[in-house]
Amino acid sequence: MYGRGMGRGNGRNRRNQGLGIQGTCYCSNCGYETSHQRGIPCYEMKCPSCGNPLTRKELNTTMKPTINQNTCIGCGKCQNVCPVDAITIENGKANIDIAACAGCRRCVNVCPVNAID
Repeated sequence: MYGRGMGRGNGRNRRNQGLGIQGTCYCSNCGYETSHQRGIPCYEMKCPSCGNPLTRKELNTTMKPTINQNTCIGCGKCQNVCPVDAITIENGKANIDIAACAGCRRCVNVCPVNAID
């Protein structure tokens, strides 16, 4: 009834694969937005206007991030990405100055051990 490759798919289970659109990635610096593509973290995408890493729009809340000191490995990635220098590394652990924090949550996206909520 169907020829090879005609009308029956390719024989693979396509669930959880592909580039389905799920939300928005945006630049907290200039406001640029683009559709989020499954499988590509927003922080790995760069803003074409200003070059900053993008942030998942759903994650941009007014809630300030917190660092789990037991999980933090003190790598400094969060400190490097913070646009307002609110993060310091002290005694091998990251600390956030909540008063200085802009709430952009870029640090959440770059933490390799998910120590920042």
